[in-house]
Amino acid sequence: MLRHFTLSLALVFASAAPAAAATTVYASGVYSQGGSVANLANGFGAANGAFARIGNSFSIFGLTIGQAGEAVYSFTDALSGESLQLTGIGGAPGTPLVFVSIGELVGGVAVFSAETSFTGGAGVFTFDLSTQCALVSSAGCSLVRVRTAAGFGRGAFRLDGVSGVGAAPEPAAWALMLIGFGGLALRLKRARRGERGLTIA
Repeated sequence: MLRHFTLSLALVFASAAPAAAATTVYASGVYSQGGSVANLANGFGAANGAFARIGNSFSIFGLTIGQAGEAVYSFTDALSGESLQLTGIGGAPGTPLVFVSIGELVGGVAVFSAETSFTGGAGVFTFDLSTQCALVSSAGCSLVRVRTAAGFGRGAFRLDGVSGVGAAPEPAAWALMLIGFGGLALRLKRARRGERGLTIA
């Protein structure tokens, strides 16, 4: 009786385990770049104070004029699109208008979702692009595009780090699922043994 209760409990926990646990993954490469950018490798890994510059600005007669820049960061482990985070460092002249989108290589071509815009600066900017990622790829997305707009009063976005939630379950989630499948297999095996032991009079 206790064995059946334990197996049932394992099955309940395994079925309640999240399909995609919150495993943080960080940008590990630059897929492409354009416009005015510098030190893009500083956007790799966790935020540490060193920043990549996306866009730039110059001044004419005291008026700040922003130059556009674009960086596409790549991830070794695919993202689900949940909790995509860009960590910015303030201090750049001008107010950067930043656009972010998520994408994947489809048939060797980079395909991106619609863009989400925000006013950049210091702080952690969090986005849920899971719906947009699902429209691009069912297996997760491995590209994040960050670009700035040119214009009067605009400036550079100082990017300290790009991170998000991994699309694959973390080891603890896999372990729970394996326990569940093992318990199910054991129950089926015992049920079959019981059927064989029955005799029809």
